[in-house]
This record gives sequence, C-alpha cells and structure tokens, in this order.
Amino acid sequence: MYQFQKKDGNIVDFDDNKIIYGIVKAGGTPEDAQKVLTAVQTWLPSVVINNVVQASDMRTKVLTELQTLNPTVAASFEAFKKA
Repeated sequence: MYQFQKKDGNIVDFDDNKIIYGIVKAGGTPEDAQKVLTAVQTWLPSVVINNVVQASDMRTKVLTELQTLNPTVAASFEAFKKA
C-alpha cells in the first residue's frame, strides 16, 4: 500500500476515496473521478520513494489529469487548496 506525505510532514495511508470525493465535490462526475484515479494509480509506481508520494506531486498529477478531462472542474479543484 502506498503512503502520502502531507505538507506538514505527516505520512498517512493513500486513500483512493479522497481523490474521488475531491473531484466530485469540485463538480466532476464519478466517471471523471474514476478516470483520474486510474491515471494516478498507473503513475504512482514511477514516483514513489519507499512507497511514499509527496502531496505536491499528487496534487499536480490530479490537476493535470483533470485539466485534460474538464478544465472547469480542474479550476474548482485547485480552489480547494488548503493554506
């Protein structure tokens, strides 16, 4: 199982549902969310170090995939940035 290093340094288990939830909450369809998740799952093995991916890398990947599928949803998703 992959893990995710947050901006504050905490490491938590990677949860597919958080990507799906975030995309749907930003206005995306469940189908779009699943397409993005599939792309992320395919990409993960190439970027993890010791099974950990950085939050910034994950966010960039999700946004890149969303911009291809639905730029409006990508802009909304990006607006959810936490300070």
